[in-house]
Amino acid sequence: MKRNLSFIAKLSVVAILFFVLFSYAMFQGGFVSWFLFTAFAPFLLYMFGLLLYPLHNWKVERNLSKRIVQAGEQISVEVTIRRKTPFPLYYCVVEEFFPESLKKKDDHLEKYKHMDQPDILLQNRKMKRVSFPWFKRTIRHTYELDEVPRGEHRLWGIRVKTGDFFGFLKKEHVYRVDHTFLAYPYQREVRLKERAYSFEQGSSPSLTVNYKNTNIVSGVRDYMPGDRYSWIDWKSTARKNTIMTKEFEQEKSMDMLLVLDASESENLTSVAFEGMVELTNSLMDEIRRRTSQLAIMTLGNQRIYFPFHSDQSNRTLIQKHLSVVQPTGEMPFAQQLEKERAQMPNGLVTLVVTSEISLDLNKALERLSQKSKRVTLFVVRPKRHISELERKWLKQLSFHNITVNILTEDQFTQREFEVST
Repeated sequence: MKRNLSFIAKLSVVAILFFVLFSYAMFQGGFVSWFLFTAFAPFLLYMFGLLLYPLHNWKVERNLSKRIVQAGEQISVEVTIRRKTPFPLYYCVVEEFFPESLKKKDDHLEKYKHMDQPDILLQNRKMKRVSFPWFKRTIRHTYELDEVPRGEHRLWGIRVKTGDFFGFLKKEHVYRVDHTFLAYPYQREVRLKERAYSFEQGSSPSLTVNYKNTNIVSGVRDYMPGDRYSWIDWKSTARKNTIMTKEFEQEKSMDMLLVLDASESENLTSVAFEGMVELTNSLMDEIRRRTSQLAIMTLGNQRIYFPFHSDQSNRTLIQKHLSVVQPTGEMPFAQQLEKERAQMPNGLVTLVVTSEISLDLNKALERLSQKSKRVTLFVVRPKRHISELERKWLKQLSFHNITVNILTEDQFTQREFEVST
C-alpha cells in the first residue's frame, strides 16, 4: 500500500512538471517558451523512465574477508551490485545498516584507559558510498570494518538510492543481505605466579598446577602435542597404525574450575566486563598449556558449564561462548556462587573472575575455600571505583588462604601482566 502511494506521488510530480511547462508554452507562446519546453522534455522523459525502472530486481552481494576475527582486528567488506538492464543512472548511493553490536570500537589495550568511562568507546559507524554508474551493469564498493568489538555481529541489509539530475525524483530499495561474523576475545599473555603448595601425596611444596598422577592407566587415546614420549602405548600404536598414548586416571577427573561472573551489577562497566572475558580467555589458554584438567563455568542469567577437554571442537565452543557472553540476570553473583558450591566436587583448584566486591561474596568464597584445594580471586575494576572499605574486605580473604588479584586499568593497558594463583 505504501509503495503504491509513493509511486502515485512521484508520478504526480512528473505529471505536474509536464503540465506546468506545457501550459506555459501554450499560453505564453513564442520561441523562448517552446524552447524551454522542448529542452526540458528529455529530462521529463528520463524521470518517467526512472520512475518505471525497477530497483528491486537488482542482485546485491556482500563478501567478507574473514568470518572469524579477534577483537580489535579489521575486516574488509566488498559490496557488489549487478543489474540486467543498463538504464542510465546519474548517481547511486550505497548504504550499509550496522547493528547495535558494532556501534562501539575495540582498540585492544587502549580501551582500558577508559575503564571508568565506557561511553567514550561508542562509535556511530557509517558506510555510505556514492558512484556515477550511468550504463554500467556492475557496481562495486569496498570498505573496512576496523576495531571490531568482541561478539557475534549480523549485517542484515544494504540500502540503494538513486534519482534524477535535479532531485525532483528519488528512489530507494533495501536489500536483505545477511552475513554473520564472530569476533573472539582479544588474546594476551598472562603469566601465572604460583605460590608454594603441598599436595596430599607428600609434604614437598609444588609451584605447578599441572601435577598429574600417572600411576594408574585407565585406557588409551590419540596422541596430542605435549604428551610425553614415555606415555606412548606401542601395542595400540602398532595395532591401529597411529600413535596412541596412555590415558591415566587423573586425566579423566577435573582438577581446576574457572568461574566467570556474568551477572549484572551496579558497579560493572562494559569495559571492565571486557577485561573479565579477556582475562578468562587468557587464563584458559595459559592453563591449557600446563594442564588439560580445566572446566569453565559462567554464572549469569543462566549457568553455562564446559567440561574442558583438549580436543579443538570443545575449545571452539568455549571461545564462541566467551565471544557472545554478556552480563545478564538479577541474582547477585555471591548467591549464585553459594548455590553452585554445594554441587562442586571436593579438592578443586577454583579460579573466580568477577567485578563484585561485597561481604556476601567474601562469605561465599570463605565457605568455598573450605571445600576447595585452593581458591584464587581476580577482581577487575576501575581503580577509582574501589573504596578503602572494599580493599579491607579483599584483604580479609588472605586470612582464609584465598589469593586475591586486583586488576585495574594499570594492568590491562600492559601487553602482558603477571597474576598470582
